[in-house]
Amino acid sequence: MTTLTEDDVLEHLDAQEDLLSFMTAANEMLLRAIRQFLPSLFVNNDAEIVEYAVKPLLAQSGPLDDIDVALRLIYALGKMDKWLYADITHFSQFGQYLAEQACAPGYTDEITWDFISNINSITANATLYNALKSMKFADFAVYSEVRFNATIKTALALAVTTIIKELTP
Repeated sequence: MTTLTEDDVLEHLDAQEDLLSFMTAANEMLLRAIRQFLPSLFVNNDAEIVEYAVKPLLAQSGPLDDIDVALRLIYALGKMDKWLYADITHFSQFGQYLAEQACAPGYTDEITWDFISNINSITANATLYNALKSMKFADFAVYSEVRFNATIKTALALAVTTIIKELTP
């Protein structure tokens, strides 16, 4: 499994047309990053342990192939900060919510703003978050909706790359 680079993540997320496809791609990349991080919790490069114990746990349809289960394990072992755990959980839950909707909301809908306002890797970046807030509450004669849409997409992509960097063992 190759390591995700920041450029790969940004390109893949930028290629997504709508919020649902963006969140689906983001959650797939987050799961992939978690799966790459997990072996570092268990072993010190012991090939036998990796082969016979860790790989079956991480295999598709294995117990740790679920992002929520794997995330809880990492957090319970104290190998993840609370903000990171919360951000990944929010991404997972919001992605599930979007997938269940008959008509998924867009980047500029109120529910998306609520999601963004609860992502620590966005709100911790005061410059980015304040720019988003000023655009959200500004008259769109000043900021076009297309520009606001693109800024939200960029903020979400940066949040995903920040999370993935934190998961690099």
